[in-house]
Amino acid sequence: MDFKEKQFDGSYEISEVEIQNEEEKFRGLLYFPPEKFSKPYPLIFYFHGFPQLSTLKEIVTDHHYLLEMGYALLVFNFRGYRFSEGKISIKSQVSDSYKILEFADLMSKKNYFNIKKFNIIAHDFGAYIALILTSKSEMINKLLLVNPILDLKKHIHNEDFIKSLNYINRFLPGNVKGIEDPKHFIEMTKYELKNGEFQIDKFIANLKINHLKLIVGEEDKITPITEVERIMKRANIKPSIFIVSSMDHDCLEETAYNTLHTEIKSFFEKS
Repeated sequence: MDFKEKQFDGSYEISEVEIQNEEEKFRGLLYFPPEKFSKPYPLIFYFHGFPQLSTLKEIVTDHHYLLEMGYALLVFNFRGYRFSEGKISIKSQVSDSYKILEFADLMSKKNYFNIKKFNIIAHDFGAYIALILTSKSEMINKLLLVNPILDLKKHIHNEDFIKSLNYINRFLPGNVKGIEDPKHFIEMTKYELKNGEFQIDKFIANLKINHLKLIVGEEDKITPITEVERIMKRANIKPSIFIVSSMDHDCLEETAYNTLHTEIKSFFEKS
């Protein structure tokens, strides 16, 4: 792949990414580090959560320090979210994660990226997808999970989940496609979770990564610290777990926000 006409967002070279999967397209943005860094670049994928409230550009703005550290940053919307086509499901998001990895692999053959330094930051439900991917692929070096969704079965069987879906349909129209019939979506997801490939108690024991860290909010009610510790005991890799005081699931408090990004930076500074 060659970019004949370079585009920039401030000082960063940027390229739009559009990938076709099963006759549907999902879209993203690829940011390159400043020119003082030479190719091939280490690469960080960002796996977003549900229902994905931040724009891709906002995600990059929040993590711009990673570009200044020499990383390329690839942010995208899984199929069914925002401007990507299709409808959401566990299966489609796992499939998209493989496709984005294939895309990066192809670019590594053009000397854009260092294939030995593929990494992931995953938030919320994106963490669940990232864990599935890294139980199948050996291409990821570092995996960082931020306020992850781990016990998906618990959420799907919670009676209040349908209220959340109704809220998204009413107040965030178009953000998530495939949940217009909440009862059908919940039943479909329950059926998907019967597949052992998507059950965390099975894939958590087969992770194929070199480094794993979790950053968890002390006030996170969606995935409490006790739940994180219980589930991660089953992992075949001992993770580092950092607890951010006063941080909830969405990290809205300024001090917690600063602590979060200090920890992210520290994780990717280490070799």
